[in-house]
Amino acid sequence: MNDVLVRALSGLAYVVLVLLACFTGQYSQIALAIVFSAIGVIEWLKFSGLKANVLQNTSVIALIILSILLVNLDLNPFTTSVLLLALVLVLLGLFAGLMFFTDQGPTRLTHSVFAIAYVGIPLMLLPKVSIFSSVEFPWILASIFILIWCNDTFAYLSGRAFGKNKLFERISPNKTWEGFFGGVIVTVIASIVMQHYLPFLPLHGWMGLALIVSIFGNLGDLFESSLKRNFNLKDSGKLMPGHGGILDRLDSLFFVLPVSYFYLRILETTTI
Repeated sequence: MNDVLVRALSGLAYVVLVLLACFTGQYSQIALAIVFSAIGVIEWLKFSGLKANVLQNTSVIALIILSILLVNLDLNPFTTSVLLLALVLVLLGLFAGLMFFTDQGPTRLTHSVFAIAYVGIPLMLLPKVSIFSSVEFPWILASIFILIWCNDTFAYLSGRAFGKNKLFERISPNKTWEGFFGGVIVTVIASIVMQHYLPFLPLHGWMGLALIVSIFGNLGDLFESSLKRNFNLKDSGKLMPGHGGILDRLDSLFFVLPVSYFYLRILETTTI
C-alpha cells in the first residue's frame, strides 16, 4: 500500500478516535486517557534500551490508571480510600521491586518516575478540561486537539514554504521561526472562527487558548525531540504507520493540557 495512503489512514483513525471520545462523555475521555497512558508508558520505558520488565510496566500503568480514576470520578469515601490504598501499595511495590529484585534498579526507577510525571500527570487532566463553570463543554477538549493539529500542520507548511531561520537547530533541525509564526497565525485565526460558533468562551479566552497551544505545543514537540535525540531514536514507536508512536502524536498535548486546564480555571473565575 502507498506510504502516503497508509499515513493518511492511520492519521484519520487517530482523529476519529480522539473526536469520538471528546463527544461521547466523561467515561470515554477517561478511557482515552487510560489507553494513551498505557501505550505511552510502554513506549517511554523502551527508551532506556533496557530489557522489558513486567513489574515496571504493569506498576507504572496501574499507578497512572488509579490516579486518573481518583482525579476524575466522583467516588464515595470508601471507594476512594480503597483506590488510594491500592495506589500506595502499587507505588511501594514498584519502589521495592525495582530496587531489590531487578538489575539496574535506580535507572529503572528514574525512568518510571519520569513516565508518571511526563505521561501520567497531563493525561489525568484530559477528562477535566471540558468542564467550564461546572458545565461540561466537550468542544473545549475537541478544540484543544483541533488547535494543536492546526498549529502542527501550518507550522510544517509555513516552514516548508518560507523557512530560513532555524528555531532550535541542535534539537530539531527542520523547525524554523517562519514555521513557528505561521502556525501561531493560523491557530489564532482558527480560534477566532471557533469563538463565532462556540461563544461559551469570550474572544480573548479563545485567542489566549490558541497562544497557549502554539507556544507550549512547540515546547512539547521540542522536548520530545530532545528525548529521542538523547536516546538516538527517530520515532517513539511504530503504532501509527507513517507517524511514529503515540508519544510522537501527543508530545504537544503533554505540555498544552496542564497549562490549558489551569488557564481555563483562571478564565472561568474572571468571566462568571
